[in-house]
Amino acid sequence: MNYIQKRKAEHREHFFSDDYLNKNIKISKHISVVAVVHIIDTGIPYIKTLDKYFSLEYIIPKPKSINKKLLKYFPKKKILNLTRDGINNTDDFLSKLNKIPKNNKIILLDIGGYFSQIGNRIKKRFGNKFIGIIEDTENGHKRYLNQKLEYPVISVARSLLKKNEDYLVGQAVVFSAEALLREQGILINSKEVGIIGIGKIGNGILSSLKSKSSQISIFDNNPINLIISYSMGGKIVDKLSVIQNSEILFLATGNLSLKNDEFKYLKTGAFVISVTSSDDEIDLSWLENNYNKKIVSKYIIKYNKKKHHFFIINNGNAVNFIHGAVIDDFILLVQKEMIDSIVKFSKTTMSNEVHKGFNDTKLRIADSWLKKILNLNI
Repeated sequence: MNYIQKRKAEHREHFFSDDYLNKNIKISKHISVVAVVHIIDTGIPYIKTLDKYFSLEYIIPKPKSINKKLLKYFPKKKILNLTRDGINNTDDFLSKLNKIPKNNKIILLDIGGYFSQIGNRIKKRFGNKFIGIIEDTENGHKRYLNQKLEYPVISVARSLLKKNEDYLVGQAVVFSAEALLREQGILINSKEVGIIGIGKIGNGILSSLKSKSSQISIFDNNPINLIISYSMGGKIVDKLSVIQNSEILFLATGNLSLKNDEFKYLKTGAFVISVTSSDDEIDLSWLENNYNKKIVSKYIIKYNKKKHHFFIINNGNAVNFIHGAVIDDFILLVQKEMIDSIVKFSKTTMSNEVHKGFNDTKLRIADSWLKKILNLNI
């Protein structure tokens, strides 16, 4: 970390370590936590806080968002290099959980539904010792909704505290995409741009693109999302038209928005950009079985078949992580909600379904953020 990153990490850790956690430390120290985490600078104070107030057993790095230069700031002995498939399809993860102290409760912190397939097995093995899961993302939220849950899940994916983060992620995606395209002598300005998936992040992309005089076509399965985006200047068309006409295509569904023979309809020379992991957004296995592949630059791959070709940026993974996924102190709101929800979760009986969290927790965190981060007393 550079000087500014170190100072920010210290400041963020101070924000996390407030009276609420200090008053509940006797409870929190008997809660064992396993956390999926991005290995980036904003993950450092988050993990340090979990380690300080709880029994942090393991961290599972998201493989597509690992900054190797920052790995040394994370507890090496607690790192489990497991993929989502590795967690759900083997007994390795369950054997790790068996090592947790008998008197401790277990809560899993998730980013992207890593535990969605194995959660019921964990509940069956550990019973009331397993409290439940706290999920961070929209695609993870949907994964849990699709399960018949035998344990409760708290999702902050649709929290009001996360709206700012999602909007800024959309802007970060456009920044990174523009930076990579400029390296190839290409401007987004005045291009035919498409967005598939026009939720919170998609709207952040749309808002950022408007200043570039781009012609923006949008598609989403949710008609309410389409109306909101239409009011912001997006042109509503069907999915196939977005694919066929876009010179630059942003994918923001978290639900395999481009798969099978849909690739053949991409405009020749188009650039395809994802906001999440490739396994959540693009069917790369089909693509690599049907197209030839050529590396154009470190972050751009060309796929061609006969006279048809297009480009995938960052191998279909979230493009904003190339430049650190910077959303500044707004990320603290959601991280703090996840941290504080661990304590509240452990003291609350909840039904076996996906919950939206605790309003009193959100209000307290927002008030604290205004006072400690913005230095406002209102």
